[in-house]
Amino acid sequence: MSLTAIIGTGTWGAAAATLAVRAGKAPVVLVGRDRERVAVLAASRRHAQMPDLPLPAELVISADPGVLAAADLVLWAVPTQFTRDQARHLRPHLAPDAVVVSLAKGLEQGSLLRVSEILAAELGPRAYGSISGPSHAIEVMAGLPVALAMAGDETCCALASARLHSSRCRLYTTGDLAGVELGGALKNVIAVAAGICDGLRLGDNTKAAVITRGLAEMRRLGRALGAQDSTFAGMAGIGDLLATCYSPHGRNRALGMAVALGESAAEHLARHRTVAEGAWTCRAAVELAARVHIELPIASQVASVLWAATPVRTAMENLLSRAPKEENA
Repeated sequence: MSLTAIIGTGTWGAAAATLAVRAGKAPVVLVGRDRERVAVLAASRRHAQMPDLPLPAELVISADPGVLAAADLVLWAVPTQFTRDQARHLRPHLAPDAVVVSLAKGLEQGSLLRVSEILAAELGPRAYGSISGPSHAIEVMAGLPVALAMAGDETCCALASARLHSSRCRLYTTGDLAGVELGGALKNVIAVAAGICDGLRLGDNTKAAVITRGLAEMRRLGRALGAQDSTFAGMAGIGDLLATCYSPHGRNRALGMAVALGESAAEHLARHRTVAEGAWTCRAAVELAARVHIELPIASQVASVLWAATPVRTAMENLLSRAPKEENA
């Protein structure tokens, strides 16, 4: 058995499938749940959000979960808040020894779990991992080089690296699964704050300060939850953070800009088919921080703006009015 399956037909699912096909190490199938959407995608060979970039001819696109039985590597590209339901639906179809690697970047509402933890709860004992890093789907589809962090045990890292590593995709492996997942999730929250800075035209100095202090928050929560500080200095930390906070492709940055310009979070999220994970992760992160008795000032203000209708300028004033402190405290 040698088949790479990608679950989820969003932009990153399509891009990851394309990466796997280009690596040429095993057959690849992209699996979606919405039969009508899958049929359109299979017929057009183009993703609606990336219409100028065709999917590889070799890529199989299917709505039949039965194809998963032959997959020894499953890449999970389902948004975090839909992961549990989808995992329950697909569990009977997965091979018992298939390795499952998350591509999602978020924390589940209520449980506050990382995606690999949700998958483990629903899919049972097996090897789990996570791939994260600066990886805008449209750039990957266009064939531009990408470097990512691959977290998991040796089996997981070896299989994913063998299937995805190529001249256009470089994987750096680590055993810090918690750090890689937390970095990918929390950077989305800081990207919303960076987008607010852009929407308010606060300039480069303010935005750089928000990103830098945001990284400190990411590292602080990660440390409290058992992650390694060094992970936040790598691809899944500062690498992904910079790409998300500065790129015009960043959906979380776009959410921040929209609310700074007067649109409500609910309006913006309803208007876009892509998912801005930071909208939900900000609340989960604040809850997690309270659980381990640490402060996340930026995440707290982002949650307040998005879900408590706090004016964006008031949120910025709340941050700036905090008492001075040592930088590394």
